[in-house]
Order: sequence, then structure tokens, then C-alpha cells
Amino acid sequence: MTVTASRWLRPVFGVLAGAGAIAAVALVPQIEVPTIAPEPASVAVSPPSAGQTLVCAGDLLASARDSEAAGSISVAAPQAVTTAGENALDRSELVSDATGTSPLVLRSAPGSEPFAAAGSATVADPDLAGYSAASCRLPLLDSWLVAGAGTTGAADLIVLSNPGEVAATVTLTVYGAGGAEVPPGGGDIVVRPGAQRIIPLAGLALGEESPVVHVQATGAPVAASLQSSITRVLEPGGVDQAGALGELATRQTVVGVTVTEGALGTGTGLAGTIVRVLSPDADTEATISVRAVGAAVPAIDPVNVQLRAGIPAAVEMPSLPVGSYTVDVVASTPVAAAVWQTTGFGAASDFAWYQPSPDIESAAVIAVPSGPGPVLTIANPGSADVTVELAEPGSDPVPVTVPAGASVQVPLRAAASYELTSGGPVRASVGYVGAGALGAFPVFPSTVGQEPIVVYP
Repeated sequence: MTVTASRWLRPVFGVLAGAGAIAAVALVPQIEVPTIAPEPASVAVSPPSAGQTLVCAGDLLASARDSEAAGSISVAAPQAVTTAGENALDRSELVSDATGTSPLVLRSAPGSEPFAAAGSATVADPDLAGYSAASCRLPLLDSWLVAGAGTTGAADLIVLSNPGEVAATVTLTVYGAGGAEVPPGGGDIVVRPGAQRIIPLAGLALGEESPVVHVQATGAPVAASLQSSITRVLEPGGVDQAGALGELATRQTVVGVTVTEGALGTGTGLAGTIVRVLSPDADTEATISVRAVGAAVPAIDPVNVQLRAGIPAAVEMPSLPVGSYTVDVVASTPVAAAVWQTTGFGAASDFAWYQPSPDIESAAVIAVPSGPGPVLTIANPGSADVTVELAEPGSDPVPVTVPAGASVQVPLRAAASYELTSGGPVRASVGYVGAGALGAFPVFPSTVGQEPIVVYP
């Protein structure tokens, strides 16, 4: 019995012992043990520059001057290129479809300082006349051409340049009155390495008054531009070389649009200022605001325009007094935009396509090619004043205050170079105006230097 009883009692005693242990643990006060989580060792490293490649638009071109070759393209006027910044540049030339032209490619070595380049050309021929100024641009895989027309009197040319070492295959999607389309001849365009292809816009967008062309490249990036010209009743009405827009945005700011006396078009019934805008993916409403240089208040009431997805709109702006302006296009969806401006509608007139200017957060190098009366227009889209400094090589910087929501202009020297340093985000362009001459191009931020990266050893 004793043995049997002890066997039965063992579990009871075990349970009681376990309960006592739990109770004892419960009576022990809770102690917070500090957690040690050391920050991992790190260091910020600024990677060396990989160098920079810029492609110039090249000479002004003329179509069908050879009576025995209707599709021939030849040089109408040479482009003179001005560089700024890095001096040790590698210069090479592209092999072009056009006869007699060799567009310039500029490269800087890894670790070099930022540089910029831009070119200009003037032509005064019976079939082509006017002035053009264009910046040399980075090649891109994806870009937009917001310029030109496929109507009677236009002889526009899409220029595709491949400075790389492998071939690029390009698709041109045309947005027109019927929406987006890759037309015959717009797909699988091969641009050989070190070569330039020229495609007449009329072959892709015949009859389109306000086309926008989406340029998509695979294999290698290309630099796209569009040479546009117009003839009215056998009189040439101007020429321009419009660079490509790199990306869509909900706000596009076009800086330095210049209205001359001839642009008022008295008695012509024609608009001297036209804003072209496209929302490629969705219906939306865009608001167009115009401010004169030196003023923070709108020059005219904002213009609202309803955009249908994939269909460009051409908005004729109300007559603006003679002067220079900043044009803002704001929408709820990303858009492409540009402003067409003319000096008149008769003989010896010219026009320009003003492209949106990107943000300059800190610095930019500016090349100013030859041309009449060059000016730098600086716009401040922010809510606080910004001070920028502008300096020529070897000269003391000149401070310029740009009031919030306004813009200012600074005269420049032709065939010169400048460095702009900004204390906040601004947007800028270089513009020209003279007798029978109108031209402009956006200023781009210095991009050679890369942002520091954090390394964890």
C-alpha cells in the first residue's frame, strides 16, 4: 500500500512543485534589459564622373534641291558651335544621310568637369530663310518632339543621331488628330553607330497641323531633334531646330517667349503665339498661365483647355504686348508642351519653337552661340526669392535676384560661355531676337557630377 500510495502521490507533488516554481517566477520583479543596436559603419562617397556625351543638331538642311533626286537632302547653312566648361573635349563627327554635313559629337573624359555646347546658323535662300539656335543634347532612349507640321508649306525633318558604338532601333509614334499611331516608315528605324538618319515629317504625319512625335530607342540612346520650316506663297517664313523633351510632367515651364511687333499680326487673322500641348495617356484639363518678365502677376487671364487622351491641342493665345514672357502649362496628368512664336507673317519673318526648361537646382554651364541680342531669362517657380550668380570664365560672379513667381532677363555676350550658380530651383533659357531672326533653347543643369552614395564597409 505504501508503495502504491507513493506512486499516486508523485504526480501530485510534481504538480505542486511546478506550481510553486511558477509562483516564484511570478514574484520576481520585471527588469528591462537595454537593447544595444549600433549604427552600422558608413561613409558617403562621391563617385567619379563617367564623362558626358553631347550631340549637336548639325547644319541647317534643305530638301529636294537636286532636281534629279527629289528625296535628296543637302546643307543650306553651316552650324557654328560654341562650347563652355571642360576644355579637354573629344570631338568626332557623325555620318549623315544629308549630303555635305557631318554633325558634331562632343565627349568629356571620366572625372572631368561639366560642359555645355550650343550651335547657331543663319540662312537666306529663296526656299529657306531664318535663324536657328539649338543646344547640343544628351542622347536618350525616350524623348518627345513637340514641334513641326505635316501641312502644305512645311518641309520638316526629324533628325536621329546615334553617337554610340552599337546600332539603335527607333520607333516613332505620331500623335495627331486621330490619336496615336506608328505610321508606315515609323517603326524599326535602324540608326547605325556613329550615324545620323533624317526622316521627312510629312512622310509620317501628312496633313497633321499639330503633331507630337514620341521617339523610343532600343539598343542605344539617340539624340532627336526636328528642323521645321515654312513657306507662305513662295516666301520662306522661318526655320528652327527644336530639341526633344526628355520627360513628361504635370507642369511644363517655357521660359523667355519673345513677342515682337510683327507677331501681333494686325489684319492677318493669324495667331502669333500658339501653345501645343499633349496628354498622351488620359483626358485632362490643362491651365495655361502667362507672366511677363519682371512681373509676378499674370499678363492675361489663365486659359483652360480640355485635352483628349492622345490628341494634341493647339491653343491660340490672346494677343500679348511686345515683350518677353514665361508660359506655364499645368495639368493633373503628365503632359508634353511647347510654344510657337513668330516675328511676323510676311517676307523676312522668322519663328521659334520654345521648349520647356528643366529645374536647375544648383548649377549650370551655359554656352552662348553667335546670334543677335542674346539674353538669359531666369524664372523662379517657387514661393521665395532666389539669388543666382552668373560668371564668365576669369570674371567675378554677378548676383541676380529672381523674385518668387517671377522672371528676370540678363544680357549675354554672343560666342561666350557662362556658369550659373543658384541658391534654389530656377528655370532658364537663352533667347535671340533680331531683324528676321528668332531663336531660343533651354538651359540644362550640370549633370556630369553624381550624387554621393552611402557605402557600408
